[in-house]
Amino acid sequence: MIKKLTSTAVATLTILTMMNTGAVFADSKDANEKEPVALVNVEKLNIRSGPSTSYDIIGSFEKEDSVDLISIKDGWYKIKLEDGKKAWTNGQYITLDGEVTVDKLNVRKGPAITYDIVDTKEKEDKVKIVNSDENGWYEIELSDGETGFICGKYIETEAENKHDYSDLYNTNKDTSRSTSSSKSSVKAKSTKASTKSNKSSSNVVSTMTVSATAYAGDSITATGTTPKVGRTIAVDPSIIPYGTRVYIPALGGTYVAEDCGGGIKGNRIDIFMGSESQCNSWGVRSIEIQILK
Repeated sequence: MIKKLTSTAVATLTILTMMNTGAVFADSKDANEKEPVALVNVEKLNIRSGPSTSYDIIGSFEKEDSVDLISIKDGWYKIKLEDGKKAWTNGQYITLDGEVTVDKLNVRKGPAITYDIVDTKEKEDKVKIVNSDENGWYEIELSDGETGFICGKYIETEAENKHDYSDLYNTNKDTSRSTSSSKSSVKAKSTKASTKSNKSSSNVVSTMTVSATAYAGDSITATGTTPKVGRTIAVDPSIIPYGTRVYIPALGGTYVAEDCGGGIKGNRIDIFMGSESQCNSWGVRSIEIQILK
């Protein structure tokens, strides 16, 4: 699912954001090159020892922390911490800047060419990428505050790094994907990552175990907002009042209770996601959530 949370500021990005490859951003000896720094766009983002939620949590970032990127693998970012150690974090909660590389690029309502066109971008237009999916589509911020989706094949960074996305769009292939190297600096900016517990006792009001499902589609929430990936969850408001901030360790992000549903009763939540396939992949899970102040 494509999860979207808006950051208030975005660092200049000098790497290509490609979620479905093992692309490596090679060290650069050019001291004038910009650093491959991006920003965390959620209140709290887990740092893990490997590229999936099955790996141990070894620390966490806070919102707007800068992240020094080394490589990307299947939507997970390999990062360099202040102490020089390598770790991983979920790329769904990292905001990056990109640049359009074709004369005209359609912005669509969803992550496929079957969705309606809602806007267009021109060559060298800058875009703020707030998420990416497994098929190489980027969710970007639009001028009206809404989001749209563009094909990541036609996005580069200001460093003009280039990767081959061609086989991401070949439905007959599910084998290895072609990449090419790109340049970046691996010197970390002031990354504030630390070995914090995944719980911040000063902010957690209570902890619950819930049955979590997922939903997608165009709608308006029960509180009148447009649901956002990475932000919106549906709840039973008699259990979790509307407006409550909920941290979900399994996803490494903070969500807001702003929707409900006929089947959402008791200790159950429904997480808004970007596509039906992502919802199906999630299924039904028993997870722990933290109610925040």
